[in-house]
Amino acid sequence: MSQVAIITGGTSGIGLDVARKLGESGAWHVHIIGSSSQRGREAASSVPNTTYNQADVRNYPELAKTFARVFAESGRIDFVFVNAGVAESHDFFAPHTEADLPPEPPIGLIRINLDGAMNTAYLAMHYFRRSPILAPGMKNLIFTASIGGLYPCALTPVYSATKHGIVGFARSIADKLWGEGVRVNTICPGVVKTPLFTDDFEGVFPKEVEIPIHIVTNLILSLLTGDEMVDAKGCAVPSNALFSKTLHISGEKFYFIDQPEFHDEQGRLTWKAMMDRWDKT
Repeated sequence: MSQVAIITGGTSGIGLDVARKLGESGAWHVHIIGSSSQRGREAASSVPNTTYNQADVRNYPELAKTFARVFAESGRIDFVFVNAGVAESHDFFAPHTEADLPPEPPIGLIRINLDGAMNTAYLAMHYFRRSPILAPGMKNLIFTASIGGLYPCALTPVYSATKHGIVGFARSIADKLWGEGVRVNTICPGVVKTPLFTDDFEGVFPKEVEIPIHIVTNLILSLLTGDEMVDAKGCAVPSNALFSKTLHISGEKFYFIDQPEFHDEQGRLTWKAMMDRWDKT
């Protein structure tokens, strides 16, 4: 029986490329989720073993119905790629001429990038638990963050804030979910030429930093196998430790990025209590 994948933001870019590789393998049936029905139908028709599902990740009831329908049809969900995201193309602190109150700040993308990611992860875990039990690590939850989730980004500060949030959220849940056999990992690509980059970003980044999309896709496929991975610095992560990892993709290389070090014992003990809380409930 084919494994089942759900990919948000799956109608273009990285999501669609991952869907294509999985669908072409013959070992997966892929459900791509997007809000544009025309683009979604065109995308699904171009990829074998792929079904388009129209849903808005911001709309929890709508997204939940999609997950429920996929599970009812297949009886399983094995991989969820939390990939939907957008970036702002305006100056967050642009001056306004209003004499009194300025308009509300343009932060709507937070609902897509962060709220949508949490909605998706929440539903993924619900259906992972109801799916056939496989070996530990055979269920995968992978988040798309960004280099902007590791470093400050003056160009798109709201986008950067959401991607920092994704990295923090994934690291916070990964140990707990690994206890139930689910691998949680996060990719942080640099500049990948996808529809996320509108005309406003043309000429901003030098061509030599652009990452071929197949580099990102192949890295995701490697995470799905669960085999040992070695980064460009020679850091080897064995299969039984390949969870709660943050992978920065730069050019054709990738690097495992550790969380910040503790400066003193008080900090370490505080963090330990923060992470142990669930074990005591």
